[in-house]
Amino acid sequence: MKISAMLKALANGVNPETGEVLGAKSTANKPEAIRALFALAKELSVSPEKQKKPRLTPEERQQRNLAEGRPAKSHFPWAEEEKLILAERFEQTGAIETLGDEFERSPRAVAIQLEKMRLITAEQLLAYT
Repeated sequence: MKISAMLKALANGVNPETGEVLGAKSTANKPEAIRALFALAKELSVSPEKQKKPRLTPEERQQRNLAEGRPAKSHFPWAEEEKLILAERFEQTGAIETLGDEFERSPRAVAIQLEKMRLITAEQLLAYT
């Protein structure tokens, strides 16, 4: 019998080896134990391919973005320093596409940030959606 099946049997109040119903005073019949047994059974029954993938470093995420045809900083948060530089560069150039290349983000991401900073209007943002 698999470990996850044994844990489920215990959580259901059944001795996995004999099939006998566990007594009311059994530790396995306490609500906390039942929850823990079901959680363990669920965790152990997840196939390896469905288990959480290890977290990538920021550099690895950037490389994956590039490999998948996205800008390097796609889905990265904007740092406060980046926002200040973005505002300054936007005032100088006004060219959102150029800023996208400069900040390694899509023109749409740049436009969204500029709209959040109230440097462009929602109507101007629509041109990039």
